[in-house]
Amino acid sequence: MSVYEHQKPQARCQRQEITPADLKNLPKSAARRILFFIDLIREFETALLDLSEQGLVHGPVHSSIGQEAIAAATAEVLEKTDMVGSTHRAHGHFLAKAVKYYSPDDFDPIASDLSPEAQDAVNRTLAEIMGLKAGWCGGRGGSMHLYDGKSGNLGSNAIVGGGIPLATGAAWAEKLRGHDTVVVSFFGDGAINQGCFHEVANMASLWRAPVLYFVENNFYAVGTSTQESSAVRDLAIRSLGYGIDSLIIDGADPLAVYMALKKAVGIMRPESQPYFIEAKTYRHYHHAGRMMGSAFGYRDKEEEADWIARDPFVEFPRRVTAAGIISEPECERLRGMAKNAVAEAIGLCVKSDDGKRYIPDENWPDGKTVVDNLRTDIGAEAQEYVERNDFTKFEDKTYGEAIARVTLRNMERDERVIVLGEEVANLRGGPYGATKGIKEVYPERLINTPISECGFVGMAGGAASVGMRPVVEIMFPDFGLVAADQLFNQIGKLKHMYGGQISFPLVARTRVAFGYGYGGQHSMVPTGLFGLFTGWRMIAPSNAFDYIGLFNTAMDLPDPVLMVEHGMLYADVGQVPLNDLDYKIAYGRANVVREGKDVTVLTYLTGVRECLAAAEELAGSGVDAEVIDLRTVDYVGLDYETIGRSVKKTNSVLIVEHAPRSLGLSGRLADEIQERFFDDLDCPVAKLTAKDVPLPVSKALERAALPSLEEMKSMIGKGARHHF
Repeated sequence: MSVYEHQKPQARCQRQEITPADLKNLPKSAARRILFFIDLIREFETALLDLSEQGLVHGPVHSSIGQEAIAAATAEVLEKTDMVGSTHRAHGHFLAKAVKYYSPDDFDPIASDLSPEAQDAVNRTLAEIMGLKAGWCGGRGGSMHLYDGKSGNLGSNAIVGGGIPLATGAAWAEKLRGHDTVVVSFFGDGAINQGCFHEVANMASLWRAPVLYFVENNFYAVGTSTQESSAVRDLAIRSLGYGIDSLIIDGADPLAVYMALKKAVGIMRPESQPYFIEAKTYRHYHHAGRMMGSAFGYRDKEEEADWIARDPFVEFPRRVTAAGIISEPECERLRGMAKNAVAEAIGLCVKSDDGKRYIPDENWPDGKTVVDNLRTDIGAEAQEYVERNDFTKFEDKTYGEAIARVTLRNMERDERVIVLGEEVANLRGGPYGATKGIKEVYPERLINTPISECGFVGMAGGAASVGMRPVVEIMFPDFGLVAADQLFNQIGKLKHMYGGQISFPLVARTRVAFGYGYGGQHSMVPTGLFGLFTGWRMIAPSNAFDYIGLFNTAMDLPDPVLMVEHGMLYADVGQVPLNDLDYKIAYGRANVVREGKDVTVLTYLTGVRECLAAAEELAGSGVDAEVIDLRTVDYVGLDYETIGRSVKKTNSVLIVEHAPRSLGLSGRLADEIQERFFDDLDCPVAKLTAKDVPLPVSKALERAALPSLEEMKSMIGKGARHHF
């Protein structure tokens, strides 16, 4: 008969119980600051709802009224150097952390008023939520996207669960850099069902990242209760599957939160490990605005009354005065101080005329700044860029060797460079040899990841945001779709949304694989997809020389860069400068690989050698094609100066790429050329692309779906006659 042995989890989940002795042991200074933060958050959000109802806040307002105990006690326990990542319901977390940071270390709200710097933090927070130029992000972020890296506010996030990987990556990066920073990642009960949490929780445990996953379980994700959305009653139980200790606490009790944070931070800081807290709490109002949830029918008035009776805004001052920790006059002072701070902020943001509030014109951001901070202006600094004819001595190197050697060289030059991805430290150089030789030199900086694209891409983004220079390999471009939120909603957008205060100096590498019979889920060309998101730069080197120079340039950029490779180029041998891995090729400069006068052919990656072959075959019949290797293929990186010179000469353009027309860049490129150079064209811009299907596995069908040499020759010939 079979025998079944009960397996105990490696971690513990505990439920906290607060005793009267805990209150007696609460330091007076801590109690005063916690109460002040509670008062400040409540006063701030109450005023914010008033402003919203008066039409002075553009967009939703997700208040944390009822949940202030969590933000207040967390700010009290954390060091100024610690960090916080938050959610769409972030006003309290952000405000308390910022005011704590900008106040003197010995700040006592009974003995002194807010410092000018701390008051400015209140002012700027309100201004940002109202979309004004004085806000932290210049009004771009608003209520759900608050950021101030200086005070340790890593940013709040409107994507449910979207900020968890970034916070985890920041914590991991701080550990790698030898800092004892603790990062708190706040999220709600709804976010715990997002796959990104489970991916990064596993990696945080594996890599011992000092991140505190803090779940504010207010029992409802909008109107869906945790009973409907979660298979377990206590969400903290979920942590056991990742070997992370957890604690279940009363989130309406500031003392309980204070004690829990003390316990968690006391373990995390010296041991460098993750921790998990579930705080049972309650938002008094509906998801956004001031209506009660019962008005929408998903909870009842009795439940609301029970929780409102435990309101920390009322209960905590009652308890500390009863215990003799704070006097009633002191409580009144703290409340008055909070009212004055918020009143000053309102007075700076709005004016009043005949009792009606309005926002003065001078408080709005200048509309001309709407395009600022999308990317860094790389033309501002002089660089020494080169091309092949700047060198005289060369050596042979394959494309794949070039990838590995230049990656290692960047790790030698900069200790912040790390390389991560699936199998990158295995198989003597990763699955394709692109990391060959790195493990022998920097084993601790070459990091195998689980098959968790959303998780490790997000963590790389978080690491980049706090100063690391990650190189992350996405094994196939199709797998980037699994990480789409982190790539596009987070890494691609947040620099602009946070007003240029944050950068993501991250290089993502990915290997196109059409022609190998991998089928429709491993053969995507990612240029068209990434081109939809303005924050990304894209580089597509077609040879070893270009790869080294463009990779070095990419590693210098403070923006995220996608290096698009093709597996069929890996074995190609090319000439690279002898004993030189440090040269740089200018971003945004195309390369005329064959000069001609009859038709301009624009292409990239394997299209370069194929179009060259077609052009050479046609040369004998009198067709003189100019072939241009685009090299940089994002919207701002396309070299329209070189393209324009060629079009002026040939008056005809053919774009050749192996992506399906619906997923490529040819449509956008053709439109731009016709808009910019219409007078120089004698015929419409033509496009030769793959068939608009997921690539089949069958060799015959795959060949039929991709542009052939005969099709290229035919189209180039038509272009030479200006007759597409």
